[in-house]
Amino acid sequence: LVHRLALYQVLSAIALASILAMQIILINYVDSPNVFDRICKAIGWLVVYTQWMKLLFTMWVTFHLFCFAVLHKNLKKLEVLYVVTSLLVPALIAAVPMISHSYGLSGDGFCYIYANTSVAFIERLALWDGPAML
Repeated sequence: LVHRLALYQVLSAIALASILAMQIILINYVDSPNVFDRICKAIGWLVVYTQWMKLLFTMWVTFHLFCFAVLHKNLKKLEVLYVVTSLLVPALIAAVPMISHSYGLSGDGFCYIYANTSVAFIERLALWDGPAML
């Protein structure tokens, strides 16, 4: 189970790296704002989704190894829970800025939650910066 969880974590890291690399393509679309805005919002959602997916898979690997090594409990039955929560919870979290239209260009060619309003700034802190600090 630990090998599969580590594989899921590596796959989520590859997905995140691929999504971040796709932002390089956006440099070509800056001149056409309609196309750029739609693609940037989609990539912003994917960035938040894959960041959370990677974070949750890392958390589950750590939790499972702690339970196995320290508590001497084998939690093989929880693999489905690990995978389902790591795939569905990030979708819900990434949907919050989509609902409030907070995705867009955030800096030089980087699509993310842009903090030009107080709501977007709070979302950015609450959805990624705060939990990542923990």
